[in-house]
Amino acid sequence: MIRRKALSLGGALATALLLSTGCTTMNNGGLPYEPRPMKVTEAKDLVRERSSDIFDTAGLREANNGAPDAAPCDGVENGYRVRHFWSMYGPDASSLKQAMDRLHEGLPAKGWKVVRFGPAKSEAKQLQLDVEHEKDHHTATIELLLPSTYESASKWEKASRDSLSVTVTSPCHTDPEYRVSD
Repeated sequence: MIRRKALSLGGALATALLLSTGCTTMNNGGLPYEPRPMKVTEAKDLVRERSSDIFDTAGLREANNGAPDAAPCDGVENGYRVRHFWSMYGPDASSLKQAMDRLHEGLPAKGWKVVRFGPAKSEAKQLQLDVEHEKDHHTATIELLLPSTYESASKWEKASRDSLSVTVTSPCHTDPEYRVSD
């Protein structure tokens, strides 16, 4: 009897929490937030803006600026998120290390919260900065890649330039007109 009351009380509390926060697990793919409606073009523009924050803060002059791409959010009807993969280059490894320090110190002033700053969980253990924008919850991972310093660099790595690799990802949004090819 006590156990049954505890289970029904727990269920009632969970239901009250879902109703009071406006979150449901019925149509948001189990996300801890309700995806905001936004046109894909607007979401891509916002990701470009967040990427510009990073580029400006780094203080480097050269980048390959790939185009943002929309991909489906699993379990969310008409849901998508935008990812932007790009890289920045400096004249040398020292300049790139200084840019990482500028990003670590300067992004919080532009609304980004530092989530992690330290060696990546990879064989190379390159420096990695993970940040989240506090207003719109975009995330970014910035990795210092210095193939010129790798002891046993592969043919591919030897051909690559030292760089800061950047991935900016939006939270999930919804757009009834979204198509996988967008």
